[in-house]
Amino acid sequence: MKKILITGASRGIGLELTKQYLELGCSVIATCRHPNKANALMDLKKENPKKIEILSMDVEVEESVKSCFNSLLKKKSKVDLLYNNAGIIDWSDLYEVSASSTEKIYKVNLIGALLVTRHALPCLKNSTDPVIVNLSSRLGSIEIRGETKLGGAIAYQCSKAALNMLTKQSAIDLQRHNIRVISQSPGWVKTDMGGKDAKYEIKDAVAKMIQSLLKMKSDQTGIFIGEDGDLIPW
Repeated sequence: MKKILITGASRGIGLELTKQYLELGCSVIATCRHPNKANALMDLKKENPKKIEILSMDVEVEESVKSCFNSLLKKKSKVDLLYNNAGIIDWSDLYEVSASSTEKIYKVNLIGALLVTRHALPCLKNSTDPVIVNLSSRLGSIEIRGETKLGGAIAYQCSKAALNMLTKQSAIDLQRHNIRVISQSPGWVKTDMGGKDAKYEIKDAVAKMIQSLLKMKSDQTGIFIGEDGDLIPW
């Protein structure tokens, strides 16, 4: 049985990933900052008591990340697929975004993914085919940035471009451990972050994401793909 770990699993894409992987018969480790307030996850736990584990993890706090993985290691748990999904956005443009907001976005979107990846390594090494998926965005593509109608979000764009570099470099660094790393954009999704005018319903976007991962070749790593599995330029 595949074991999936998802950060930021209490709502949005993270919650839907949890739902759909449970439906596929996988075991899910769903992490979030406040499990006691994650009512939707608790409902899933009642429906799937043996297939889901809900753990506390604040990706901004290294001690929280370390504690979560230490608890898993004590049980000799494996992680087959890690989703660095936790993320935040500020739609402010170049002229308005504050330094404090930019720092916060980098701390969650980039540094959080770095910390989770690093502390997850022992669990990933327990898998026979470990994969890390960094949830990126087409707004993080330097090449196509000028082709989108969406403006602003300068700090978010920069954080996702940096996350893509983390994907590329960690794919190289972790190749000797047979750990694959990819960036994946979910597309424009109707979440709190994406807004009601977005292209995809959450369920549809996540289904596309999962199917594209299932179709990936076993030697693919260090790439940036969309929800449909097509390559996105860096």
